[in-house]
Amino acid sequence: MANNHWTRDEQDGYNSIFKFEVPREKGCYILRASYLGYKTAYVNVSIGDLKKREYEKELPPITLRPDSKMLQEVNVVGSKVKFYHKGDTVVYNADAFILAEGSMLDALVRQMPGVEIKKDGRIYHNGKFVENLLLNGKDFFKGNQEVMLENLPSYTVKQVKIYDKYGKKSEFLGQKREDDKTYVMDVNLKKDYSIGVLANLEGGAGTEDRYLGRLFAMRYTDHSRLTFYGNVNNLNDNRKPGRDTDWTPVDMPRGDSKEKMGGFDYAVSDRNQKFDLNGNVQVSHSNQNLITNTDRVNFLPNGNTYDYERQQEKIKNFHLATSNQLYFVLSNKVNLILQPKFSYDKFDNHSDYLSGTFSSMQYDVSRETFDKIYSVGAESLLRQSLINRYKKEGLDKGHQLSGSLDAASTIKLKGSDDYINLIGKISSDSRKKDFFNKYAIHYGQEQEAASSGNQYFKNHPDRNLFYQLGASYNFRLNQAVELSMSYGFGHRDKKRCSSLYQLDLLDDQDEKNMAIGWLPSVAEYEHTMDKSNSYMSKNTEDTHNIFPGITWNKSTKQGSWSAQAQLGIQPTQQRLNYQRGSVDTILVRNTTLLSFPFTRLSYWVKDYTKGFQLLFKATPKAPDLVNMVNISDATDPMNVKVGNNSLKNEMVYDVNLLLSSTNTAKQRSQSLRLSYTYRANALAMGYSYDASTGIRTYRAENVSGNWNAAISYNYEQPLDKTKKLTFGSWTRAEYVNSVDLIGKAEGANYQVTRNSVQTKLLDETLKLDYKIGSSSLVGIKASAAWRNIDGEAMDFNHINAIDFNYGITTSLNLPWHFQLGTDLTMYSRRGYEGSSMNTNDLLWNARLSYTTFKGKLTWMLDGFDILGNLNNITRMVNAQGRTETFVNALPRYAILHMAYHFSMKPKTH
Repeated sequence: MANNHWTRDEQDGYNSIFKFEVPREKGCYILRASYLGYKTAYVNVSIGDLKKREYEKELPPITLRPDSKMLQEVNVVGSKVKFYHKGDTVVYNADAFILAEGSMLDALVRQMPGVEIKKDGRIYHNGKFVENLLLNGKDFFKGNQEVMLENLPSYTVKQVKIYDKYGKKSEFLGQKREDDKTYVMDVNLKKDYSIGVLANLEGGAGTEDRYLGRLFAMRYTDHSRLTFYGNVNNLNDNRKPGRDTDWTPVDMPRGDSKEKMGGFDYAVSDRNQKFDLNGNVQVSHSNQNLITNTDRVNFLPNGNTYDYERQQEKIKNFHLATSNQLYFVLSNKVNLILQPKFSYDKFDNHSDYLSGTFSSMQYDVSRETFDKIYSVGAESLLRQSLINRYKKEGLDKGHQLSGSLDAASTIKLKGSDDYINLIGKISSDSRKKDFFNKYAIHYGQEQEAASSGNQYFKNHPDRNLFYQLGASYNFRLNQAVELSMSYGFGHRDKKRCSSLYQLDLLDDQDEKNMAIGWLPSVAEYEHTMDKSNSYMSKNTEDTHNIFPGITWNKSTKQGSWSAQAQLGIQPTQQRLNYQRGSVDTILVRNTTLLSFPFTRLSYWVKDYTKGFQLLFKATPKAPDLVNMVNISDATDPMNVKVGNNSLKNEMVYDVNLLLSSTNTAKQRSQSLRLSYTYRANALAMGYSYDASTGIRTYRAENVSGNWNAAISYNYEQPLDKTKKLTFGSWTRAEYVNSVDLIGKAEGANYQVTRNSVQTKLLDETLKLDYKIGSSSLVGIKASAAWRNIDGEAMDFNHINAIDFNYGITTSLNLPWHFQLGTDLTMYSRRGYEGSSMNTNDLLWNARLSYTTFKGKLTWMLDGFDILGNLNNITRMVNAQGRTETFVNALPRYAILHMAYHFSMKPKTH
């Protein structure tokens, strides 16, 4: 049973656990260990007195030495297989895939059969979520897998392996612990890059002042690693020419963004596995200018309304974070893991917003239209249908500090397979935020503002503290069954102050008109505090966590069964001390949360090529006590929030069934996934809409009836004997029943009705790839997504629409070291109300590359949207309304960039 996978230079293997059944009596044995290519080893073993529940005897490791033999020369001719099984590990051969010059790891992963990279960066293999991305068996920038996906050159990769990795606790105990298992993707480097120094430098410039720069450097030995990376660019775009992805025009990048990021990652381990240190430091800075124009139709009972929003934003963010892990084996009975983390964030955001809400549809509404709508001579017909005009300017700046320390220790108990786990955690964060908001609201044809203000929100101090202590005992009942019991106590303390100052009430007239963000002395503005909209809250929460569990494992000649169940019992006390204006209240809420955090049944055949996994989870959630305080929050005059003291706990039930099958000989991969989710007493924000003013009043509510069910099937297989023609199909169907609370009322009264919307979704993607020779590829792809949305309301706008695309992707090796990668795709939409939403967009991207200096230097010329058919407008339709959004994106540009590869091995290697 493979327990710990390792990679060194061009070799890889497993520290394996073997079990032998012998009579339960004293005796002496000779163990003989042999393997092809290694010298046979013998070990003498004596079995003495065994304790009553001692089912296993831990033996010393057996090391086999290589046995070299000279063989006659043999010529082998054959095609490279893309993947094969090695025990419970799926191994992908990187050299079997055709990639464009300059490709990074993400291009390789996207081509691997059975593997998907979702738009949010999550990786799935045969429908199962890949929890961590490793490099040569070790963590690499843990928590930010995009660093490896987007910066590790694909030419350095030998193999990519996917398997269940058992962690430090399993390794220490010599057992395969189900609670210590992670589904990982392990990237193994080629021998030339596994020891020594590796560097990749890239830089380029393009049209519309586009630029990019990238550095990736790594020093590697068999027991240490040090990596640096840096990236500067203003592309704000993750498209790659000639690549088959699920990108659509809806994913158009937003705004004009400048990014700077970098970091380093380290890993050091003891050859005797007595300690292991790893961690990383990452820093980033972004500067974004974003222009957003939104036209929205709100589907409301008794008549729709029409919003037109014009917004300009300047967003600046700085982020610094470090994450580390220190592992020590203190003795043969005790280990210790420490995980310190720290982060610092700074933000400075400015926004300029102007909007109007109308009772009828308007055309050609610009920012200037809103600015002049109340001036003399402005079009009176436009004002007749105007419900409100909302103008505001905002400045949001501050910083946040966060830190945490996790500690865990495993203690073996003598005379049995039982053990004790001890855990501890402490985390703290502090946030300082200052928000300035100037606004003016006009209703209907009234030229004087009905409401205006110059607000300063002093949102600090804002502090959170959390600590937890716990212990668990694992009891081996017999060889198949293990019982566990854990107890932990957690305490959370949150304190927040928010003071609102109305700077338009300052005594000095000149000070009222100062630029946003300016503040006089505290003594001058202190008297302008709006006590009814300022508050102080102190929230504490004490939770006792009781988790009994049971694990069952059974191996047969055909395969292995495994089951695990855990019950969560969490008596919780929530306490809120809340002061706001005339409200000074203390809320205490005692509740017991019952959960099933992890229930699993699985079976896999002996060679792990077929199997299933059934998962069930029930997750409770307590409401935020602040939403239960009887207040009216009008700090945003167009969006008022009120309290609801009758909120209940929410419960989410999830059921997932995954069936997976692979055939190495036929290179076939397929998976079937069924899922169902039901939310009881879902916590949601209902709102009531005042048609005469455009004001929305929100209140937290419990609503039941939200559920969804989905089924998906993925299939990939070569169609010919030479495995040059590969077919793939991805099918998904889903039904969603959404329930929310929306109402339309006159005045400030909160009145809502239950609104139910049913959504049917059907997605199908077909792909056919043909391999030309050993280094060229042509592929065709067609995809369609059908949506049918209907609601119970009498005036609900029924939606029956389809989005589909089809195209070709090509990667061709040309003479004289040139390579061409290109993709041509038609994106179409049909069935939408209004001809503007039924569109056809033909998108053509291409990359021409040239490699020289023995493959060390590559020039690349990229062209995006060469035909110029994409625009900056995206259109969306859902149950709440129809939205059309313009952003200052740049879909069309070209860029010339160069990549230089460098590697150096030690002379003794």
